Amino acid sequence: MRARDALRTAVGTTAAAGLGVVLLWASDKTPGWLAPALTAVITGVAVEKLAEVLGRCRAPATDGPGSGTGTGPGTRAPLPARPLACHVKLTDTSFFHVPALGDEPDRTVPASGFILRLTVTALAGSTVVLSALRPVVLERHRPRGYLMPHAGVVSPRRYTVLLDPDPPRLKPRGDDRRPFSYKVSPDDPEVFELLVVAERSYVVWTLELDWICEDRQGTTLIDLAGHPFRTMARPPRGTEWSVS
Repeated sequence: MRARDALRTAVGTTAAAGLGVVLLWASDKTPGWLAPALTAVITGVAVEKLAEVLGRCRAPATDGPGSGTGTGPGTRAPLPARPLACHVKLTDTSFFHVPALGDEPDRTVPASGFILRLTVTALAGSTVVLSALRPVVLERHRPRGYLMPHAGVVSPRRYTVLLDPDPPRLKPRGDDRRPFSYKVSPDDPEVFELLVVAERSYVVWTLELDWICEDRQGTTLIDLAGHPFRTMARPPRGTEWSVS
């Protein structure tokens, strides 16, 4: 609307100036040099004014309350690519010393029976629905090495990670037998304590956590700072796994 009014003003100004020039040309008392000079000046001013008006007409509209874009009071900040954070801690852990074999270096591998404590927190302002949690085995090997027991207090347990079945599975522990379905929010995280069990193999594995947030869903890979979990089956009581 403002651009239209400015356009009308520019056109009116140009018309009035043009009429003045015509009168100057028609007057016998006007010096011969004055009319051409005034014509040039008025033409330049009119062209500049028209260019300004056209620029206003073409300029995009700024974001407003009803524009649906921008970051004003009525808009919602975009969700992060992954709307949750996962923190992993191992507790009540005994370890195996696994000597080097082939290209593998010496390793210290947690023995079966430890607790994996998984804390899940929502990063965005919206609630995230956790719809599934499953172990994923990456490698299986014949167990080997020397047990280094650790005397620790067993923490409360919620689930058991069974690594021997193919595919591995998550089993509820205690009296709570409901399906895996939880909600986390920025001020209300969930903590999962997983009893990790392998009886036949040396297992390299990760966790995959399925989530739903508003109209999006995805899967988060859970590991140890970019490295997969490793779990060694315990040998029969009183024996050790062979080194070779």
